[in-house]
Amino acid sequence: MSLPSVPNWLRIILLILSFLSFLPQLLRVFSRKDSSGISTYYMLFNLISMTEQFTLAFFFIVNNIDNPDFFVHNPINAGDWLNLAQLAVVLSLWLILCIACLYFPSDHRDASKRFVLGVYFAFLLISIVPIFTDAVSPGENDARRWNGALFHGVHSLFINPIVTGFGIASLYFQAKETLSRSLPQALSIIGLAAQAIVFAVVAVSWIMRVEFPYGGLDRVSFGVFSTWYQLVGWAALDSAIFALVQAALLWIASRHLRRTNGTSDSETQPLLGR
Repeated sequence: MSLPSVPNWLRIILLILSFLSFLPQLLRVFSRKDSSGISTYYMLFNLISMTEQFTLAFFFIVNNIDNPDFFVHNPINAGDWLNLAQLAVVLSLWLILCIACLYFPSDHRDASKRFVLGVYFAFLLISIVPIFTDAVSPGENDARRWNGALFHGVHSLFINPIVTGFGIASLYFQAKETLSRSLPQALSIIGLAAQAIVFAVVAVSWIMRVEFPYGGLDRVSFGVFSTWYQLVGWAALDSAIFALVQAALLWIASRHLRRTNGTSDSETQPLLGR
């Protein structure tokens, strides 16, 4: 049985909600002019995750010359471009947040600025740089087709699963940072709650907003799941992991604050992102 497609108006609403969910965290960092309480690894891993997601979507929509039977429609429609816009907006927001947190002072960084910049620039060289270079020199020849197949194979089989693991690992580093101090400081609890809710819905929507032959599936197995993840499922799974990580961090930060400072209004007031 095939699944219904997500209408474009709902994709637009989810894009707007994704943007709004980042505002509490961005406003808190910019208003404090301080990034204490936010793990550098947490930011780096989520930035890399979004960069990888944008890279794969851009490849399918712009670089792929073989009209694939998955992820995008044939021909590519407005919904596919809205999918790319969704990933581009979230990537841009993570990039702004990371730059702000590196620019503003912090009383503790679990990774140096030089390390973060070096790792991210190195990742750009194997992700966005190749697809942008290919996009500005289009053509339909065997060499470009072979390079595209190699690029997708390397990313879907090797790089993307590692990057998905980065999303899970970000929970450890931010939880460690949160538990090391009595107050969340620059970390916005409101932002965590908003992102947990919004991206849980976004994760579900990704199942139905991409092209995949769900009607041809007669059973569920690890092999089927692996194929689904490699072709289209990474978008849904990575969004679900992000939503779960934000929800876990919300629980950890709230519980830690209650244990260290009590539950009076005067003590919980610093929890609010402004």
